[in-house]
Amino acid sequence: MTTSEKNTAIYQCALKYLHSLLPVGITMAALEKYYIGERGDFVALTDIYEQFIQSAQNYQGMPNFIKYSERREKIRKILFDFDITQIADYSVEELYQTFRKAFNVTSKDSNFSAWHKWTRSVVDAAKFLCNFNGVDDFRTFVGQFDYNLPTRTALPLLISNKISGIGFSLACDSLKELGFINYAKPDTHLIDICEGLMLSDKDPVSVFEAIVRMSDDCKSVDQTATPYKIDKILWLISSGRFYLDNITIGRHKNEFILLAKNNLSEKIDMRQTGICDSGLYPKEG
Repeated sequence: MTTSEKNTAIYQCALKYLHSLLPVGITMAALEKYYIGERGDFVALTDIYEQFIQSAQNYQGMPNFIKYSERREKIRKILFDFDITQIADYSVEELYQTFRKAFNVTSKDSNFSAWHKWTRSVVDAAKFLCNFNGVDDFRTFVGQFDYNLPTRTALPLLISNKISGIGFSLACDSLKELGFINYAKPDTHLIDICEGLMLSDKDPVSVFEAIVRMSDDCKSVDQTATPYKIDKILWLISSGRFYLDNITIGRHKNEFILLAKNNLSEKIDMRQTGICDSGLYPKEG
């Protein structure tokens, strides 16, 4: 079995398995809303900025401390309505202390605290976005990296270097949620699946590259198989959280990995015995 055949088989298995898990009230057509970036309609650099600082707080347990969604309006006021030029000139230490006072932070005052790390991300993200004249300029910038796999991988690496606290995975998260559907977030779910099915090593860059290759290989059977869509299919299976519909069905990651392994083994057996699987594996002469 070639890598392309394996990728296609895993994608088709994942999509079929997800459809089998759909709870009452969610149709296959209704899943389409999960396959587009939530901020794909951004109209200003402030929208892009907000996504970056949201992604920056999504590191391990940081959301429990920052509580961005809950405190969004108050944070917005502190950050001059997300005016990136003013935020870029803000002292990290001054802003950090402002946050501590505004939200009555009682944890130890340390440069290694969640609030201090996030504050640095907030300022760095503003400085980074000040390099762009507007959303069209930013879209052009991202598009220049969308040439091939190495250049696409280079963009989140660049962003992670420019914005403290946003590593490769969170940079990918920012891009995909901004509607750049050629990006997937190599989180713990995708890492476990890709390593479990021997698609990649256990590191974010390797997993990201595996998902992009799967997308490329699957375009012949499904033109909509973007890295973002593959990400969401595997995430929904793994988490069981249909968050746009407020429905949770429980996690099915381990079950899927086992199912996909068995499915691949069956296809290999069919090929070895010369049985044609819908023409995918013709008998070798």
